Amino acid sequence: MARILIVAAEFEPFSSSGINRISFFKKHLEKQGHFVAVLSTVTSAQNLPTNTAIDKSNQVYRAYSISMLFRRLLSSRRLPIHPKLALSGKYATWVPFAVKKGTKLVKKLDIDLVFTSFPDFASVQVAEIIARKTSTKLITDLRDPPYWIYEKFFENKKTHFCQKIIKDVIKNSHKIIVCTSDSKNSIATYYNIDEKIQIIGNGYNADVIAELTPYTQRNDNFIEVVHIGSFYDEGRDIKPIVFALEQQAKQQNKQIKLRLIGDIPDDKTISKINEIAQSLIVSIEPPVEMFKALSIAQQADVLLLLQGERFNRQIPAKVYEYLALNRPIWAVVGINGATHRLLNDYSQNVVITDYSDQAAINRDVNKTFTVKVEPLNVSNLSRQKQISILNTLIEQ
Repeated sequence: MARILIVAAEFEPFSSSGINRISFFKKHLEKQGHFVAVLSTVTSAQNLPTNTAIDKSNQVYRAYSISMLFRRLLSSRRLPIHPKLALSGKYATWVPFAVKKGTKLVKKLDIDLVFTSFPDFASVQVAEIIARKTSTKLITDLRDPPYWIYEKFFENKKTHFCQKIIKDVIKNSHKIIVCTSDSKNSIATYYNIDEKIQIIGNGYNADVIAELTPYTQRNDNFIEVVHIGSFYDEGRDIKPIVFALEQQAKQQNKQIKLRLIGDIPDDKTISKINEIAQSLIVSIEPPVEMFKALSIAQQADVLLLLQGERFNRQIPAKVYEYLALNRPIWAVVGINGATHRLLNDYSQNVVITDYSDQAAINRDVNKTFTVKVEPLNVSNLSRQKQISILNTLIEQ
């Protein structure tokens, strides 16, 4: 059995789709008899309290990174220091402390495999340095391809620094894991590799879905649209959706409520949402742990999926989770991307709209309220069906 160190700047109790994937990997590997420890940031980096009992029982070790509050202070307009100096992202200050601690952990815990996951540059940078310094095998989960592979980018110090991180990771990883065939083809072509890339798709956790309370018809006067996850201008712009729902809210007998559950956006975006939404109720809510998020989604009238063309090579975990919930889905996505193709195979409960077409968004919004749900068998999309591949990679 292997002794594994997972390097992830973000880990439980912080909650996100990426953490859910890593956490699932950890629990599966432990069930297979492997020893799995985690190297992560101190919880204050996510503005969360410390829980040493949970860390101890789950073999989670933490290295210093500046707190979220201090990071925000150093990213303010008056003191914009952090964005200029943190070339590997918001956890850049974690890197030297994590490398030092991780190198010691490899020896102390007799680790023979380092595992890490991207898109966090700091995590993969730390993992690559630890693996190289200790001559330990490295497996990297590139669940999202680096952005320069598929879009134009500005040539600057930060981009060059991050490109070097990924180049070193690609070179020194024993295996590279990706989520889709599109990602595999893009990375293989860009870095001239193929043999070390393995697809382990995203998916939903069947055990969690099975525990959820089934959908119950509400008697209130609301149509509730739920979006789980982050949104931002580049590829996940919520404003066109808010505009379309606002127009529809003026015509509906029922009140429309849009719940946005995830990272809180910047003040400018919030201000614009409030400006657009006059008849529409918009609730911007912080991230919650996976079970609670899926419980909210299970009771939604419509599940919103937002994914522009820049993410066409990816299929987020929530796509699989939404399908498993058997609720109406409004998928505003890049046409002919990996997500679009997957949803076409399960289209009974889905309204698919071109992310780049505001007229289509305005037109399709009403369709989402009239979808009649058909029970779908999506068991083949569960993480449980795919995870055996990971065990094979570790034993190679």
